[in-house]
Amino acid sequence: MKISIITLFPSMISGFLHESILRRAQQKKLVEIEVVNLRNFAIDDYGTVDDRPYGGGAGMVLRVDVVFKALEHLKSTSKDLKLKTILTSARGKTYHQKMAQEYSLFDHIIIIAGHYEGVDERILNYVDEEISIGDYVLTGGELPACILADSITRLIPGVLKKEEAVQKESFSKIGKYTLLEYPQYTRPEKFDGKKVPSLLLSGDHKKIETWRHQQAIKQTKKKRPDLLL
Repeated sequence: MKISIITLFPSMISGFLHESILRRAQQKKLVEIEVVNLRNFAIDDYGTVDDRPYGGGAGMVLRVDVVFKALEHLKSTSKDLKLKTILTSARGKTYHQKMAQEYSLFDHIIIIAGHYEGVDERILNYVDEEISIGDYVLTGGELPACILADSITRLIPGVLKKEEAVQKESFSKIGKYTLLEYPQYTRPEKFDGKKVPSLLLSGDHKKIETWRHQQAIKQTKKKRPDLLL
């Protein structure tokens, strides 16, 4: 898989992409992640990529012609590949785990990191989806782009050491319900008067599996009852 991120601030993203699981996934050549500087497609030698909004208002808006040029350049490298183009935006559809799973099946994901007051509305004619990571506003789409890259990459087969790591975690569908993950414990067995549940020390894997499922339902009812509707 290939993930391309179009941004005005490459350095905000580059460090994130070269640590932990994302770094290992790239080293294994399971994913290629490229950061594309939008200013490479500027309209002039001054690096102009934005302009004042028609009708007035605060801030600047990214120009549709500049973003389109960057998008078309990347699309031209992915002919005959299964491609998805995404614009990060506070107005977009709220991102969730099922979407990450769907995106992980594509050959090439292109993410446009919005910035300033956003992108000229006409760019929506050239992207597949407008995505938000939550009901709040950030200064730019770089963090959402990193979140998308991380959540998608970890689902690619071979990225995580154990396949079950992405099958039994929060927001996994178990039976007919989407559940949060069960509680996890490690050493020390006792800490500050609190003990690890004795069943987890029993070695009875069937009972442990049943306990974990029950705890997953309990955690979901307590913290995210909307998932059980």
